[in-house]
Amino acid sequence: MNSMKKVSAVIPLILFICLADIFPVSTACAQDEIRFSELVISNDFPAGLTIQITATSPDQQIVGAEIAYSRASLYSPESYTVEEIEITPGSQVTLEYRLDTEDLTTPPMMSYLYHWELRLADGTDFISETYSVQYTDIRYDWQVLDNDLVAVWWHDKPAAFGQAVFDIAGEAVRQQSELFQADLNQQIQVVINNDSEEFASWHNLSYDWVGGETYTDYGITVQIVTSRDPEDGWLYGVIPHEISHIFFDQVTYDPTVSIPVWLNEGVAQFNEFTSQEWSSQQVKDAARSGNLIQLNKLANGFGAHDTNRVYLAYAESLSAVNYLVETYGTEGLLALLTGYRDGNRTDEAFEQALGISSSQFELDWAASLDAAGYQISTPPPMPTFPPSPTPGAGSFSGATPVPQQEPAELDRKLPICSSLFGLLGFSLITVWKKRNSSLL
Repeated sequence: MNSMKKVSAVIPLILFICLADIFPVSTACAQDEIRFSELVISNDFPAGLTIQITATSPDQQIVGAEIAYSRASLYSPESYTVEEIEITPGSQVTLEYRLDTEDLTTPPMMSYLYHWELRLADGTDFISETYSVQYTDIRYDWQVLDNDLVAVWWHDKPAAFGQAVFDIAGEAVRQQSELFQADLNQQIQVVINNDSEEFASWHNLSYDWVGGETYTDYGITVQIVTSRDPEDGWLYGVIPHEISHIFFDQVTYDPTVSIPVWLNEGVAQFNEFTSQEWSSQQVKDAARSGNLIQLNKLANGFGAHDTNRVYLAYAESLSAVNYLVETYGTEGLLALLTGYRDGNRTDEAFEQALGISSSQFELDWAASLDAAGYQISTPPPMPTFPPSPTPGAGSFSGATPVPQQEPAELDRKLPICSSLFGLLGFSLITVWKKRNSSLL
């Protein structure tokens, strides 16, 4: 069952949380040597998060202290940052750490893992359990609608709006579970920002064309939705698109493999609920004029500063995925994605799944568009990554440009998996980790 609750903005900045309620994750050593007081958390989103607690040693002095913290990541191995904490040695010490996030990109509802490392007078080290704390944006009166698969967060919009987002997300999960032949292994957090200013307040670097972003490692998607209308067509594109990136990462994840950005973005657009015939026309016009961007040049990113190129890159990505499904079926697409998960590089994955090289696939796709004289140049020996819209974000999945025009009439009854054409959304993927993440 889904549940709806309201999270009040009058939540005090100082939150008292009992350690028993923070869900310990792991234990490094016996806990009877050190006693901890009630935890105090001061949340100043998006500027920072302060954690404070008192540790008491019954037998000997505590002479040193550190905190180790990490973002709670689904895929990447936990990489802890360790910071020394200044204390006055004694049998009881106050441990306080300020996590400064003002110059970082830290999306709302991000969870952090942390533990304390204490040094006792006899030279022994004590490591506490690992705890989790959610870094919530407390500036707004959030409403939450959730079930085991999806949690939708919104504020200052009617309940019907949140219900619409929740219903779209639920249908997207259902259809994409079918397409990808996989169930979600985490709950997706869908966060709605009401304007670009709200989005930019926690985002270190954002562009005017960006309409949202997905952090696949953390199961968080943040969309900019200015309308209060539950029937806003933008919702039927951006929500399924973002969810697709989370599914895509789940079914393809291998830390040693780099997946072409155009494939990830094309699949995300393929999964949208909107008809975008203008995108198809944009590709046809580029083919006719000889201005198609080579797919192999879109393997590592779409760029960020040339908006026209970004839009064409997205349109071509959708076109290529539509061609792939029309020619090889959804079975061919799934076989290709499985090949990446099994550790194959792009040419190996295409050969095994489709029986042709990635270069031949690209030439076949261009021929289907009547792109006369289309040639594939040799890519540089090392990939050139695009400027990251979120430096310091750790791991994120793409940015979605806002539409250039009003979306076409929606057919919300037609399942995405059987509607293979005209599905478009936008999501610029940057490479922060060794594999592609995706930005919507």
